[in-house]
Amino acid sequence: MCDITDKAFDKIHLPFYNNVNEYLNNYVIPDVVAFYLANAYSRHCLSECNLINHINSAIDVFNCRCDMNKLIPKVQEILKIKYNLIIVKDNQ
Repeated sequence: MCDITDKAFDKIHLPFYNNVNEYLNNYVIPDVVAFYLANAYSRHCLSECNLINHINSAIDVFNCRCDMNKLIPKVQEILKIKYNLIIVKDNQ
């Protein structure tokens, strides 16, 4: 790996990483979180923890920032459409 200047990073690499982060947050993470919750539910693995705790456990593997206010509605929609599940208690 070669060294780059801060200016080059800000101009070239940062927009790339921001674009990947946006894609993850818009498409990949909501689908994975919905799968995580649906799979845990079907296997009776959901504890009485708050919904946000389960979501945080699911997104830990991505190591990126997530806006929960945008993520939760997307997850709820995917759960309803793909898995025929509705969150009845989010403990917030």
